[in-house]
Amino acid sequence: MKTVTSILLLTTSLILGAAATSPRVRGMANDFGKVPLDYANNRLGKTSIAFLKLAGTNATAESPSIVIIPGGPGASGVDLLLSSAPLVRQIFGDQYNIVSFDPRGVNNSGPSLDCFSENPEARLAFNRLHNTGVTNVSSTSLEEQYYSSAIYGEWCNHAVDTGSPHGYYVTTPAVARDLLTFVEAEAQLAGKAPSEAKLWSYGISYGTAVGATFASMFPDRVERMVLDGIVDAELYYRNAYTANAEDMDKTMERFVSSCHSAGPQKCCFWGPTPENITARLDNIVRRLQNHPVPISGAQSQDLPTLVTYSDLKALFLTTIYTPLASFPMMAEVLHQVEQGNASALTGAFQRSIINSDANHVIQCADAYRTNSLTTIEDFRSYVEYTVHKSKYIGDIYPIYVDNVVCRAFRPQLPDSMVVAEPKIRLDTPTYFPIVFASNTIDPITPLIS
Repeated sequence: MKTVTSILLLTTSLILGAAATSPRVRGMANDFGKVPLDYANNRLGKTSIAFLKLAGTNATAESPSIVIIPGGPGASGVDLLLSSAPLVRQIFGDQYNIVSFDPRGVNNSGPSLDCFSENPEARLAFNRLHNTGVTNVSSTSLEEQYYSSAIYGEWCNHAVDTGSPHGYYVTTPAVARDLLTFVEAEAQLAGKAPSEAKLWSYGISYGTAVGATFASMFPDRVERMVLDGIVDAELYYRNAYTANAEDMDKTMERFVSSCHSAGPQKCCFWGPTPENITARLDNIVRRLQNHPVPISGAQSQDLPTLVTYSDLKALFLTTIYTPLASFPMMAEVLHQVEQGNASALTGAFQRSIINSDANHVIQCADAYRTNSLTTIEDFRSYVEYTVHKSKYIGDIYPIYVDNVVCRAFRPQLPDSMVVAEPKIRLDTPTYFPIVFASNTIDPITPLIS
């Protein structure tokens, strides 16, 4: 009989305002479930996975648990559930238990990997060398970003070789197997047959790649699955983020039309026509591209800095992630810049840099054997494509995603940890059909995916 690894579910009423801290979840027990590092080789030992359960107030013993699969890679499902409990209840109802988790290598879950081995000076030095601005900020920036990207992978490889031998065992196929372990463990706790357990899940962004991988590996274990904000899983496993640029400028166009429709009382960057707003927006882009703005800091005694074209592009990029919430803020910043005050853009590019090792380690481990971005020609072609697709965000997106750092990773993973090929096969019918959801315009996970 198959042995099912028990996973302890951390259950709480989720008091509004509670927060997760790493490595413990404040106010709760920290006894996390253990799963094999490699399901094909139990001799390697186990790692801890943090699951958090929000019990439905009207749930019964027969009520299923809906697993929210977080985005990223690198996002914490535990933090997501803690911060969004009221919204989650509103969306799914009180008749279900809601579960989320920190995937391997993320937040409270192992195995963790600190690529710079607690050497913040080295990490800062790499960022200064590599994250120099948008890819076309100078005539040599693309080449500098490409060649410096190898530094990151070499540090990660060294960290694995010298202290974290299983730091790369965080792949999406392994996470999919962890989800199967969870549903089997929950079935066993309920006195049901683990072999018949099936997954109820809602995947967001990168979580849709996890869901698609699970469905490809275990099609008969899909009870209900909603994949919202689709990541093209085949492109993801090839480390190719070309589809993501499809709707970026459409989102910027929506900002223009929304600002015009809102009127001058609600949009401070308003203009008499959408064309007027677009022309002024483009003028700001050209102005900052040619004339960075010095911020002396003399009056406030702050450190002097320079507001650049890259800072403006970072504003565009971060805004499109949450357009409804961020459009008013962007309108205010653009209004200030137009009036000659660019201080609100100070440090915007540096703040946009993803400093999470989990993000890069997971995506690079997943691209092991199938990485399509290895040469300077590959990188140049990728940048040219995104710039062609989006005049507002195409030149910052490659350095933001920064998938070029994967070219120097050497995970040396066993077959059990990776997909056999970048193609995720969904031609085998799942036990219950998958529901795919998307916005009409999605700036990061477009409908074309």
